[in-house]
Amino acid sequence: MIPMQLFPLFCGLLTLFLSCTTTAPQEPTRFSQNKMTIDYHIAIGDPLNENRKQQAQRIIDTVFREIDDIYNKWNPESELSRLNNLPAYTPCLLSPQLDQFFQRLDGLVKLSEGRFDPTIEPLQKLWKNRLEEGCCPSPSEIANLKTCIGWSTLHIADGVFYKEDGRSQLDFGGVAKGLCVDLLIERLHEAGFQDLFVEWGGEIRTLGFHPSKRPWCVCISSPTHPDPSQAIARLDLINRAVATSGDYFQYWTIITEQGEKKTYCHVFNPLTLKPLEVKKGSIA
Repeated sequence: MIPMQLFPLFCGLLTLFLSCTTTAPQEPTRFSQNKMTIDYHIAIGDPLNENRKQQAQRIIDTVFREIDDIYNKWNPESELSRLNNLPAYTPCLLSPQLDQFFQRLDGLVKLSEGRFDPTIEPLQKLWKNRLEEGCCPSPSEIANLKTCIGWSTLHIADGVFYKEDGRSQLDFGGVAKGLCVDLLIERLHEAGFQDLFVEWGGEIRTLGFHPSKRPWCVCISSPTHPDPSQAIARLDLINRAVATSGDYFQYWTIITEQGEKKTYCHVFNPLTLKPLEVKKGSIA
């Protein structure tokens, strides 16, 4: 999982091309700004008057404010930061939004059989610090963190949260962007906007059609050829969502004590307590 504030737009490897045809299509109404260091791109498939544009912008700003206030670990005043700073066995009342979110996370952790686990934050901090120094963490450093890693070390019941180890910290980077995109689609639709395209940090979801009555078009860019004609794939989306993650933009290459050259990417496996190793040939 990657810190929200440091997550570059291209990390999702999804390049937005709202106009993938050679003819001149009708254009949607577009909104784009930078939120939490990541640009968003939103298209509404209808021409809007100024009042409707302002209404849409208020909805967009409200959703991003909610994400920042609750789920952003890089915001020291966020609800997540308060949980991360709690001492062991200190109860904390959750907001309704975060309480519901934890229930959804519990399902994801179980569905992945522990391969997705937001408590990985202390481990990824350790690994990234060491990899930036050109080495791997020592076995003793990794072993020292075992008691603070694991979904079972957290306790959530009746809207109250506590953790068994004060060092336990959560990172929602793997899911918070997708949650934000979902909320944007849902709340804009509730306000009467019918045809929508929302992208933030490589997370994409669509509703309805492009104003030219075709599907919304997305190209998955090649790491060496960003031009749409060189795309890995081109997808037509109608009421669908898509996201990708790769190992060729965020990675670290080190030389081990044994003289081996190893490359690790930003994706961590909580079961092995290691980042995934990049295999030869996968980095362009």
